[in-house]
Parts: sequence; structure tokens; C-alpha cells
Amino acid sequence: MNRFALRAVAALVLSVAVAACGADGAGGDDAEESPSSEPTETRLACDAPCYGDAATLGSVSADTAIEVSGIAASVRTPGAYYVVSDEAGTSQVAVVQADGELVGRIEVAGMDAANAEALEVGPCGDAPDESCLYVGDIGDHVGRDDVVIYRLREPAVDTVDPVPADALRYTYADGPTDAEALMVDDEGRPLIVSKGETARLYHGPASGGVFERVGEIDLPEPENGLFADVVGNVVTGASTASGRVLLRTYDEVLEYRAEDDEGADLTQFPRWSWWRVPAGLLVQAEAITYRVDECGYLTVSELTGAIAGVPCAGNVPTSS
Repeated sequence: MNRFALRAVAALVLSVAVAACGADGAGGDDAEESPSSEPTETRLACDAPCYGDAATLGSVSADTAIEVSGIAASVRTPGAYYVVSDEAGTSQVAVVQADGELVGRIEVAGMDAANAEALEVGPCGDAPDESCLYVGDIGDHVGRDDVVIYRLREPAVDTVDPVPADALRYTYADGPTDAEALMVDDEGRPLIVSKGETARLYHGPASGGVFERVGEIDLPEPENGLFADVVGNVVTGASTASGRVLLRTYDEVLEYRAEDDEGADLTQFPRWSWWRVPAGLLVQAEAITYRVDECGYLTVSELTGAIAGVPCAGNVPTSS
């Protein structure tokens, strides 16, 4: 993440975003039409889950996490969320409620993250029926030779002692790659979405090794590209549920849905139908997670710590 560039424009973008919101999110009269070669948004029939409007639930204080770069819903403790900060030397994951109130801290044994940019809860690689927390030390500003994903079985939120973790080390088959988005498939194998104008999808073994490129994601131009105009249209976070994937960019949230969520292959999600879903008015948003009941999601601003919650809304018709 080019943090200095983002901070230099954050105040300006926020003021413009507020103005755009007041205009019902519409672009200017002279906005250019999207090129015909861009992906076409699919307007899905609104069978559950459909989503209501984003609402501010609270915020993660700087005392809890200085810069929230990842969030994941706990399976073991429904209603609790893990958050991680991306400053160098991070060794902890904080546990918060949906409103950002601190519940506890998890010390991850052996973790000294260079740039922790993502969290995910998913099946454990060696025990698929158990849930593990994955901490993605995958940020790369300087061309790291390898990256690390820390995997630990979900602890109780009031755990005091350091929690043992597997340090899964990976290289990329096509060279160093900056990334802020992590997912885990049903067999505990991580997937990474790179941060760049061309988003690349990587898949790796559950035990560490080599991330192989398995596809590219043709991101649509955002409807209101306030950040994209300055720092590019890039993926800053991801989350997965049954046959669904959320991608967070600085400007919006995209949801991809498989035709059949039973055994859906996550490596194929760029080919699934997609649609825009509520993103909330957040500056420098880099974290997103489905709720543990998969009915709605939370997304967080790295800059301010503000948390936006998007609930399910039943069978609400979509606009054409």
C-alpha cells in the first residue's frame, strides 16, 4: 500500500465523497461512459441474501489497532471479530465486537509480521472440520522474497497465553507480489488476490510452498472512482462464504456468486456473476468480512477505524 499517497489525498477524497453521497451517488454530467470492453454487471434476482443500506456501527480505536488492514468473523465465538493492524512488528490480533469495542487480544506465538494485510477464518489444512484463523503477512512494498501466512486454531476470545501457530511460508511462481486480500478454500488452501491495476488470483497448498497464478480478475471501473482516480482501482480486501466472494476496493464492494454454492471452486470465482453491493461511506477501506451467519457483512476503514455494517434485507427487488 502506498500509504503516504493515500494519506495525502484522504481529506480531499472524503470531502468529495460526502458531496457525491449527497447527490445520491450519481456521477457528474460530463462523466465518461464505461468502455464496452469492461465487465458487464449482472443484475441478479434478489433471492436471499439481499442487502440493506450500509450503516455505521462504531469504530476500532487506535488503541485497539492503529491501522485496521484485515477483519474476519469468528466461527468459534459468533458475534466476535478479529482485526489486525499492518504496522511492522505486529504480533497480536485484537478481538472486537461489531461496534469496535475491544473484547480481548490474541498473541500469536512466533509472529513478527512485516506487513499483515489480511485475515480470514476457514478450515484448518490438516483438520478441515476445525476452524482456523489465518493472518496474512502478505503486504509487499519492497519486493519480498517470500510472504508468510500464520495459521492458528481459533482460540477462546479470553485467551491469555500466546497461541501456537503454523508459519506457512510462500513464494510466488511469477515473482514478488503485493497483496492485501486473502481467502481460504474448503481444504484450507489459501487464495491471494494481488493489489494492482490487473488483479491476479493465486492459489497455494495448505502447508506452504508456491503460489501459482490461476487467473486474473477484470475489475469494472467504479461508478464513483474517487480513490481509483488517484491510486488506482485495486483490491484491498476479500471474504468468502458459501458460493460467494466479496471483493473490497477503495471505492466499492463487489460480490461474486456461483450458480451452485455446493462445492463451488473458488479459483473460478472471477467467472461467476457479480454485482455491486453497498460499500458504506468509508475512506481508505481495506478490510471486509461476511458475518458468521453469512447474512450481511462488515467493512472497515484503515484510516479512521470506522465500521460499516450491511445487513440482509430479505427479498427486496433490485433496481434495473
